[in-house]
This record gives sequence, C-alpha cells and structure tokens, in this order.
Amino acid sequence: MESKQWGKTPQEAVGAGGGRQVDLDEEDDLEEFRLPMGHRPTENLDTDGLQQASVYTQLTASNVGFRLLQKMGWKTGKGLGKNEQGILEPIRADMRDAKLGVGKQEEDDFFTSEENVQRKKLNIELEETEEHIKKREVIAEREHKIRSEVKEIQKVFFCNLCNKQYKLAHEFESHLSSYDHNHRKRFKEMREMQSSSGSRDDRQKREQQREEKELAKIAQLLDFLNEASVRMLIGSSRRISKKIQVLVGSASKKPKVATKVSSVFGNESDEDS
Repeated sequence: MESKQWGKTPQEAVGAGGGRQVDLDEEDDLEEFRLPMGHRPTENLDTDGLQQASVYTQLTASNVGFRLLQKMGWKTGKGLGKNEQGILEPIRADMRDAKLGVGKQEEDDFFTSEENVQRKKLNIELEETEEHIKKREVIAEREHKIRSEVKEIQKVFFCNLCNKQYKLAHEFESHLSSYDHNHRKRFKEMREMQSSSGSRDDRQKREQQREEKELAKIAQLLDFLNEASVRMLIGSSRRISKKIQVLVGSASKKPKVATKVSSVFGNESDEDS
C-alpha cells in the first residue's frame, strides 16, 4: 500500500486519518550538499536560522527523521508499532548518567526532588491539636529533666580509669574488684613510677649541672683573688725595698760631727784658771 502511494503527488497522498503524507521521491533524487574536504571554517557558526532539538518541542515537518517516519507509514498523533502501541510522549531525561538506565535515573530524580525531600507528616501529626502539642511538649520536658538527673546520679558509678558507666552500685563494686580494673590500675601506677623516676633523674642532673657551674664560678673567683693578692704583695715588696734604699742612701751622705765629751774634772779646771 505504501508503494502505491509513493507514485502519487503530494496532493494525492492523503492518509486515512486526514493527515497529509509527503512524497520524498523528488527530494531523494536531489543531489546532497556537501562541503569540500579541504574546507576550513573562517567565521563562527551562524545560529540564527538553527533550532535546538529538545524533548519539549515537537518536531517540524521539515525534520528528516519526521519525514522518514511518515514515509514508513507513521501518522501524527499515533504510536509506533504494528498496533500503534508505542508511547506518544517522549521520555524526558534532563541529565542522564550513562551508567544508569532511564528508569533508574527517573527514580533517583523522583526521590531527590524538592517535593519529596521533606518528610511527610503522619496522620497522627495532622490530627494533633494545640492542646495535644502542649501536653506532649510538657511530657517531653519532664522526661528530659528526669534523664538528666539520673545521668548526674550515675556519674558516681563511672570508672574514669576503664571509661565504663554502671547503673547499679553492686555492678560498680564488682567492677572495682575485677582483674581488668586492677590490672589497669597497676599499669597506671607503674607508668607513674617510671615517669617520677625519670623526672627525679632529670632533677638530679640539673642540680649537678648547677653545682658544677657554681664551683666553676668559685674557682674562677679564687684564681682572680690569688692573682690580685700576688700583685699586691709584689707591689708592696717593691715599695718596701725602695724605702730601704732611700734610708740607706740618706744615712751614708750625713757628715761626721765631733761630739764634745764633758769631763768629770771640767768644772775644777775652769775654776783654777
């Protein structure tokens, strides 16, 4: 039936549903337009006369695929297939991951849409009145207060060494007498002893170094004092020797004076004369 319609003019090729079928024999005979092999574009592509293909816009009669479908017997507004059981609307996929199928992508889009992100309210929440809301808030506040008080009481039954919380007193007592707790306790004491011994050794080393520094300072001071005393002794001995030399020189330069010795008989001789 299709072969009979191919020979008809475009005016005679009319479908049963009233849709006009286009005869493409003349267009097939036309020479296809092709650019030469060495052609290089020198300007940007002119997009004024172009139309962006999209699933939201219907194909025009000038589209090659649209004309091929009509050539094979497809009618506008009908589905594909022998019994026209194909879908009428295209599958809309905005951003599709190549690793996922179309159905999986649609499912992900449904669950990640803004409408389904927020949790839907339950029937009991929709039927709840303001009185029920206030009552529920009071009960929740009371329960929170009780839990906080119980938590404060249970802090007594908390083992800091083992980082364990107990609710009852006998459980806490049995834990304190257990091997695990005592083993951790002994290990902690051993580490403290080692750290204290290490600190004691460091302290002794620091004290020894300080004593050595003090002794070095004292020895340096003694050396300085010894040198100063020796210098003082040498200077004083020089001064004494100079004084001795001066005294000896002055004594040797004095003239000898005759001393008159008075006689016992001096007075009588004078009287006789």
